[in-house]
Amino acid sequence: MRGLVMLTKSAVRLGVTGTDTEIGKTVVSCALLALARARGLRIGVMKPMETGVFARTRVDGPSIRSDAERLRQASGVADALEVIRPVALVEPLAPMVAAKRAGITIDLALLDAAFTTMCTNRDVTLVEGAGGLLVPITSTLSYAQLFARWQCDLVVVSGNRLGVINHTLLTVRAAREEGLRVRAVVLTSLTGRDASIAEATNFDALVELLPGTPVVRFPWVDRWEDSDALCAAGEATGLAQLLEPQDHGPTD
Repeated sequence: MRGLVMLTKSAVRLGVTGTDTEIGKTVVSCALLALARARGLRIGVMKPMETGVFARTRVDGPSIRSDAERLRQASGVADALEVIRPVALVEPLAPMVAAKRAGITIDLALLDAAFTTMCTNRDVTLVEGAGGLLVPITSTLSYAQLFARWQCDLVVVSGNRLGVINHTLLTVRAAREEGLRVRAVVLTSLTGRDASIAEATNFDALVELLPGTPVVRFPWVDRWEDSDALCAAGEATGLAQLLEPQDHGPTD
């Protein structure tokens, strides 16, 4: 079943996925949210499943921040963390594996209900995945299928390093096979140092290999909590175009 919430011409739904872990998905997501917030858009945001919540958090001043908390701060929404992140798992594993090891059954109805809340009376709803597009949520549901179920256009975040060309092409192919529309590939700088040969040539190669799919560069940003820095990076990269509504045609 798709189209749980009827799309309007003014509604934007974005699913943010990656070619791997630790390649900048949350920073790019926060930049998109900061741009939407600066434009006064009504925002919904989700990290449906977050694993390694306690293993990966760190103390930032007086509070402990997870990816879901970072997204909530960037968006400025008042929604409860339990709606933004319905499932939190301790071990830093694929959701299916972490849930099995914790003796937890991931309830799709719970995820659907949270998503419905996040789409109601919102101009933009952003859903950040975990790891890559085919990471299993359950034995019968991947993030690709969840994004298709929720009618999300896809933003593919690709870490600019050796191997990213293959990983990006595989991700885009998997997305298209699932019927997902790829709005953009965002090639992220993973460090502030000078680029290697691979890093210097990956962008042009992806532009050539993905005709018709926008490929953009996203700079190294080490201040994810700085909304001005995120907005500046997003504006320079051209991420703002992703906030523009697209015609999805009839819904199911």
